[in-house]
Amino acid sequence: MDFKLETEFSKADILKEVDALKKQIDDLRPLPEDVEGKVMQKLRLEWNYHSNAIEGNRLNYGETVAFLMEGITAKGKPLKDHLDIRGHNEAINFLLSIVKDTRPLSEADIRNLHEMILVEPYNVNAKTIDGVPTTKRITLGEYKALPNHVKTSTGETHYYASPEETPAKMQELMSWYSEITQNKSIHPVVIAALFHHKFVEIHPFDDGNGRLSRILMNLIIMQNGYTPVIIKNDERQNYYALLSRADNGDAWPFVEYITERLISSLQMYLKAARGGDIDEDEDIDKELALFKMELQTRVVPKKKASKDDIHKVLLDVLTPFIEKLKEKLKVFDEFFEQVNISVDAQPMIYYKDVFKEAVKDRSIKEQIEYIISKDKKVKSIMLQIDLIEFKNPDNNFDVSETILVEFDDQEYSIDNINMDIQIFKFYSEKLTKNDEDLIIRTIVKDIKYLIDQNFE
Repeated sequence: MDFKLETEFSKADILKEVDALKKQIDDLRPLPEDVEGKVMQKLRLEWNYHSNAIEGNRLNYGETVAFLMEGITAKGKPLKDHLDIRGHNEAINFLLSIVKDTRPLSEADIRNLHEMILVEPYNVNAKTIDGVPTTKRITLGEYKALPNHVKTSTGETHYYASPEETPAKMQELMSWYSEITQNKSIHPVVIAALFHHKFVEIHPFDDGNGRLSRILMNLIIMQNGYTPVIIKNDERQNYYALLSRADNGDAWPFVEYITERLISSLQMYLKAARGGDIDEDEDIDKELALFKMELQTRVVPKKKASKDDIHKVLLDVLTPFIEKLKEKLKVFDEFFEQVNISVDAQPMIYYKDVFKEAVKDRSIKEQIEYIISKDKKVKSIMLQIDLIEFKNPDNNFDVSETILVEFDDQEYSIDNINMDIQIFKFYSEKLTKNDEDLIIRTIVKDIKYLIDQNFE
């Protein structure tokens, strides 16, 4: 292959600045563990936040830090936003294992990283080639099956590789990468930036290409002993504009931009190595966000949910979900004499025999309507799942699972007794498909565990 352009890029003075900074850091090694740990933790948290924020994730920096460091979920923010952050963080873990093993990047690694980033399959709105609205299933670790061209802000269509071209294009990219890394006259940062652009130009997956391209770029950078590059959310428009220029054959401005971002990371690393303070405005934002979350537990809400808000959630959100759950649990019908799902309410009629008798043999909707008719303002309901009499005369047992739904002043929450599920929603929010899938998966996992316990 002809690497004349890449070789010319590698002669730029700005790359000499990169290597000079790296040498200054290397000369200070070995660094104290707490110094290196603090710098890498900061870079990693910023990387998780900004890379997801660029793609529309709604968790702010403080909420991202609270979730990754303390396991605190941001109330009112979608479950998928939390899953994206968690998946991205796990992908970084996998990236670090590749760096540690000093082995070359493979297509299998790329597919594995994609699976980690997206966590689980999901549906998105899309359009056919003819412009007809449709729904597209996003799969994990599989190259796209449908075109994923996008409309730009000017209304023009940006075309990526077609599904038919993608496997060959990815093989070409990996061949280019394998050969160019053997050429010692080409700087690793040039290779990383160009790999990023070439990957985005193909857009091999239905979703997650942006996050994955930045992870792959940093993998190449870190394999060569440099610190990760952080592309910040407030630089998104410039970042996209430079990628667009690269699409039109002018790649140096994008390579230069990536190099500038690397210099910023190296300067911070060097500052910490010399004992300097590397806290920035974002760290203050993190502290303020955490303090805000603490204060929210102490303030008196200005507007409390009305009984109508609660009734609407009961009828429009929980009733259809419980019906969906009943259908899923029919798989246990052949193993138990009965599989029952019932609803009970607190505090007015909870555990009252009259209630149990009144709702006996009624549908879920009728049970909830009865609760609404008797309770002026429901505080909570319990979803009781009972699998009765396992069909084995030598090992006859029952299995039960309970889900609690609580109605507070401004939000409703769903959890189980083990706190494996913790979902918080404002009254204006419905359960997403990811929310529903999480609840159902957790219930099935618990049922499986309880059944297994009876055979030990």
